[in-house]
Amino acid sequence: MNGAGAAVVLTKSRPNSNQSWKERLSSEFSYTGMLCFTFFLYAVLALLSLAPDGTVGKLSPMHGAVQSNSYLQSLLDITGVNRATNFQLQIYFMLLLIFMVIAYAWAVFIFRRREDKGLFSILCIAVPLCLLLVIIPPLVSKDVFSNIFYAKIAARYHCNPYIVTPQRFTSDQLMAFVSLNWKNTAIVYGPLHTYFSVFLNLAAGQGITANILVFKGSVAVFHILNTLLVWSILGYSAPGRQRFGTIIYAWNPLALIIGVGGGHNDLMMMTLVLLALFFLVRGMKWPGYIVLCLSVMVKYITFILVVALVVYLLSRKTRNLDRLRDLVLYTAVFALIFFLFFLPFWEGFRTFSSTLRNLQLNNYSSVGGALSYTVSWVLQYILRLSAELAETLGNVMVKLVLLPTFLAALWFIPRRTYSWEGLPNCFFLVTLVYLVTTSYYMPWYFLWILPLISLRPWDRLSRYSLGIGTATMSLGCDLHPY
Repeated sequence: MNGAGAAVVLTKSRPNSNQSWKERLSSEFSYTGMLCFTFFLYAVLALLSLAPDGTVGKLSPMHGAVQSNSYLQSLLDITGVNRATNFQLQIYFMLLLIFMVIAYAWAVFIFRRREDKGLFSILCIAVPLCLLLVIIPPLVSKDVFSNIFYAKIAARYHCNPYIVTPQRFTSDQLMAFVSLNWKNTAIVYGPLHTYFSVFLNLAAGQGITANILVFKGSVAVFHILNTLLVWSILGYSAPGRQRFGTIIYAWNPLALIIGVGGGHNDLMMMTLVLLALFFLVRGMKWPGYIVLCLSVMVKYITFILVVALVVYLLSRKTRNLDRLRDLVLYTAVFALIFFLFFLPFWEGFRTFSSTLRNLQLNNYSSVGGALSYTVSWVLQYILRLSAELAETLGNVMVKLVLLPTFLAALWFIPRRTYSWEGLPNCFFLVTLVYLVTTSYYMPWYFLWILPLISLRPWDRLSRYSLGIGTATMSLGCDLHPY
């Protein structure tokens, strides 16, 4: 064979070999292996959550029930979980996260290639995993205990949770499980979240374990609803990405472990955002706008999406008079919803005192917090300013740069959105810029953009956002014992 003929053979064999590798990795045998691997990893996570020191699964009455169960105690003894130190449990958890991300990437790869896997296949994994995560102790966060306590303040003690803090009820058994940061802090969430929490607390009764199961169970329901909404929105706006986009959200480890396992209300907020998009991509302006306003009544952060939507809607008008008239109407509708929901809790500006204090928080896992720390360090150790003055100036200087950046994005991104179908991407970009410019970030904040990543094209920005966001799982996780 001459040289040219050999080159042709080599050229043809390479893609065939590559194709064979992809086919083997996405075959039915590999699909079954991926499912078994995923279930195994989450079973190990459930086992680690039962460790008696509360490292992975936060200490709760559930651990007492485990201690009295001879079968579970034997299992924990055999696997060495009962004897593991806090450091060992942290290492096991971090390794487990790495393998979970690998299993997730494997699943995304398979669903991108396999057209025979649809919504039923996605739910067949998502639902059992949600059930498992509901019945184990709260994972890597104590926030669910705070949410239960705020509900009790309103439902059982008949006080205003926006004014009264858990610290007033020191004799309540739940106080032992509430995080120190929240014991003397009033609720910082919207009234719709509070009403729903009161309903859950009344349904669950006085038992702490029952409340944990009910609160986490409701978050699991929201996660499944979000999966269905992503599927429905993509089915209308981008059928070719329907299967792939839905799996990106439904099986994401951060959504499952921290969202469902931690019982975070961010999933409830995103249910309303996705429901609003369900209406908006179909051109149903007012149902979408009202539902989006309701999402603000869960967590205030989606107010930026309300502003983005209003800017988009006003940019579609050609006359300034029409814009002014619509702006007044949108503002009035939001104000009415705000007034009606807050009316039973209204105590003037005192109602938002805890929320306003929370806006001053900084941490180094955020871009703004890291920049503030860097500038403060330069001011203190290079320019020799006092520590207090350097910290203050660092925070102010960084905010003077990042805040205008975000406001510019909030103005220009919606104005460059040219159709209803472009609103998911608009919401994604606005939220992404906010997360990049904020001074405080916790891993569950990624849940604000995860469903929106699922709804946009699978480009480089989507890949980077998904990868980096999922990797933030380990940031801010409470892995301290007890």
